[in-house]
Amino acid sequence: MAMQQPHPVQKRGSGLFKMDLRRMVGINQGRERSDVLLAIMLPAVLMAIAAYTNAWAFLGGNFSFATWEQGINTVEAIIRGLFMEAIVFSSFLLVRILCARGLRGVISSIPPLLVGLVAVTMSAGCGLAWVAKSGQMNWMIKVVALYLPPIAGVFQSGLGLLFPVALAIYALYDVRALIHEHVQRGAELGTLALQVENTEHHQHMLREAQQTANESVKGQYAQLAATAAQQAVDAAKRGDWSFGLNTTMKTQQLQQTSVTPVNTAAVPLQLPQAPAMPRPPMMPTMGQPPINGQFGPAPTAHSGMTQNIQVPPQAPYPPSPYQRP
Repeated sequence: MAMQQPHPVQKRGSGLFKMDLRRMVGINQGRERSDVLLAIMLPAVLMAIAAYTNAWAFLGGNFSFATWEQGINTVEAIIRGLFMEAIVFSSFLLVRILCARGLRGVISSIPPLLVGLVAVTMSAGCGLAWVAKSGQMNWMIKVVALYLPPIAGVFQSGLGLLFPVALAIYALYDVRALIHEHVQRGAELGTLALQVENTEHHQHMLREAQQTANESVKGQYAQLAATAAQQAVDAAKRGDWSFGLNTTMKTQQLQQTSVTPVNTAAVPLQLPQAPAMPRPPMMPTMGQPPINGQFGPAPTAHSGMTQNIQVPPQAPYPPSPYQRP
């Protein structure tokens, strides 16, 4: 019998809809890069919009390319308005660079700061003239005045002051900080995505190895199933139509009733008895006479099986040489 080859593990979310972590990190990095790109391009966009409003104000509203003469005047006004915004941006950019060099730089930044403020004032005046006389924003001003009357004047002034003031402020800040932050965060997220992808790869390999192991022991599972089926058939032949379930339950009940748990608390703990110690001899009392020249208890009555002990008399002591005759 030929051994069946294991089927490869199907990957979830393959193809176009595969949303692994690396792809999600790539999408996030793409969004952040677009934000950085917009921040970099924002001064140029502000300069272009403010150049249009300046040119409209310079022409007194005669912004047209209908005739050759009007076209030349319009192009000239656009160039003048663009250079005015360039003066705003470059002046405040010089202020930022000079202020970063210390006290002498701060003093040196005063002239470009004055030039930039004058340019901002002129550009803001052109913007306010465009808002007031062009009529392009009248419907917006009317809607704001209808629903939010307190801020209608602020809204109208903001339309004229927004572009030159925003350009001056953006010139004071370094956009490279956004780029450095994006690069640092992108590197951290890329490293995290690589680690997660490595873990998922090893988990995928483990699942493939488990499926291969299941295929290799499938024959043993078949033998176990055949044995269990034959036991069920034999039980049915013996009349057990529960296919062996009743026999199993009876066996378990017998095992539960035949085993009696030992209650150790009911049996008293018996310790071995200590050996008897010999009694010490009794000392004679004060009124008891000595027996056989020894002190001891009074003798008991003689029996026929006992024998008297005869103690010989003691020899007399020799006379002392110091004794008088």
